[in-house]
Amino acid sequence: MKEKLFEKLDDLNIRETNLLLDKNINLSLDDLTIKRIEKSIRRKTGYYSENNVFKQKINNILGGFIMKRKIALALAVVAVSSLGGGVYAHAKTTPVAYVSLDINPSIELGVNTFNEVVSAEAYNEDGKKVLEGTNLISTDIDVAVSTVVSNAISDGYIKEEDTATTDELADTTTSAAVEITISTDKDNVAVELEGALKDAVDKTLEENDTEATVETDNVALARRDEARELGITPGKLNLIQKLQALDPDIKIEDYKDSSVKDIQKKTKELRKENKNNEVTNEENTNTDVNVETNTNKDVTTQDKDKDNNASKANENANKEEKKNPEVKKDDAKTTNVKDNAAKSEKQNGSDNANTENKGNNKDKK
Repeated sequence: MKEKLFEKLDDLNIRETNLLLDKNINLSLDDLTIKRIEKSIRRKTGYYSENNVFKQKINNILGGFIMKRKIALALAVVAVSSLGGGVYAHAKTTPVAYVSLDINPSIELGVNTFNEVVSAEAYNEDGKKVLEGTNLISTDIDVAVSTVVSNAISDGYIKEEDTATTDELADTTTSAAVEITISTDKDNVAVELEGALKDAVDKTLEENDTEATVETDNVALARRDEARELGITPGKLNLIQKLQALDPDIKIEDYKDSSVKDIQKKTKELRKENKNNEVTNEENTNTDVNVETNTNKDVTTQDKDKDNNASKANENANKEEKKNPEVKKDDAKTTNVKDNAAKSEKQNGSDNANTENKGNNKDKK
């Protein structure tokens, strides 16, 4: 109805249209109606059309510019969303660390930056059995590790009779063992996972009324690559190389299929054997040292005896030297006496001869 009235309004001349706005007439008009009457008047005078064209151009320009900005902003939001979604998707599926569990089953779990499992791989037949029927993808890593240990207990890889068994022949005590190794180049990730996963395994063992030795370690990703080339986890490679340090003749192939418990048992046996050898060698060394010490003592005693004899000889010589001046004096006296006696005898002989000669001469006369 209003639209028809406004159509009629456009048919009125400008004066009649303007009359509707006269306050003296005092028509009851709402604001919208007043604006439309004013618009009609401006159109009739030609003012509205020119001004309106100018405004329309401005609106078109502004509208286009604003629209372009809106479109650009929308595209930017879409691009950022797409990029963020791509980064997020990449982070969700890319492992930043690998967690290997070795019992006898050997299993490796890839972990993303959100500590969620993105891959699960068995390294031997026992590992395949433990993972059978278990989907660990997108599971929190501590829950996944707990599940693996629970499966290992259920499948008999960690038995009650394995707890703290004693080998009387080797004099060693060995319990069931769980080796957890984190492979990553991010130190903070390694530290965080080590503590969380050990706690998870300890709790799982306690809930299953089972005891086992839980050991953790962390290595660089390069170490994991080295172990994969050998077909074993980095955790098992570490254990075997500890054996090789004790016995260089051991080969990796000899123990790559052995359980952690058996490897640790062999390690303890070798350590005990090497310790005994060290004690024996030390005893032999001590014996050699004692013999050498005794020999040195004998030599020292002989040297002391020689020194004592030499000292005594020197003392005797000194005593003799002290005595010699007196002996020499006596000898000199004796020699002088003998010389004087000899001289006296010679003189007497000469005197006698002279006397005889004198007597003979007298007789001749």
